[in-house]
Amino acid sequence: MSLSKEAIQHIQETAIEPEERYIVVDDRSFIIDNEGYGQEIKRHVTTGLKSHTLSALVEYIRNIDYQDEKLFLHIEDERTVALWSQFKEDGTRDLLFTSCAIVPNQNFKNFLSAEQLNIELQSKFKQNTDRDILLQVVGNIKDESVQNTSDDGVSQSVTIKQGVASVASARVPNPVTLTPYSTFQEVEQPERLFIFRMREGAKGALIDTDDNSWQLKAIQNIKEYLELNLAVVKQPVVILG
Repeated sequence: MSLSKEAIQHIQETAIEPEERYIVVDDRSFIIDNEGYGQEIKRHVTTGLKSHTLSALVEYIRNIDYQDEKLFLHIEDERTVALWSQFKEDGTRDLLFTSCAIVPNQNFKNFLSAEQLNIELQSKFKQNTDRDILLQVVGNIKDESVQNTSDDGVSQSVTIKQGVASVASARVPNPVTLTPYSTFQEVEQPERLFIFRMREGAKGALIDTDDNSWQLKAIQNIKEYLELNLAVVKQPVVILG
């Protein structure tokens, strides 16, 4: 920025040359005022762009020109990936891009009506054998089945409608292997173990077993996707996951 006439005159009157107002101490830059106090000059740190897909992140890296500087892709968890620059002279990094996956809210550990649970299973989980069994149970369960539910502590048997007027006993497997939508759509969704329980009023709940191995699998799937799609990129990129 050019100096005004008044600023130039003031500098001349104080007999301090402009270049003398700028000093470097321990790799830190300062501007000295007329009272002798220094104000540190700090670099503006980039906050970066945001997206909800891995494909947008890959496209950004393919088109960025960061002067052959090494970049770092940090897979923070199954839903977040951040692109960082390398360290600058002041010890900071630029956050260049962030991708955050959009996943549906999943009502785990709460008991839902059969109708609500049916909707959850169909809209928030990928199709597999255990999901189909649960859909058959919750879609045909009789309202009075709470009096006809047997429980051995592991699995339950409930009375379901079979045909127009007949009923049958259906055994619910436990634990069940389900695949909820829990990470970026571009990668394979990891399977997870759930405990399925029913109680009075024909309500059911899917209880997450708290086995975090699915999160590690999701992170690995994201890393493999990025490695594959960035294989031909000239910009040096380190993937941390």
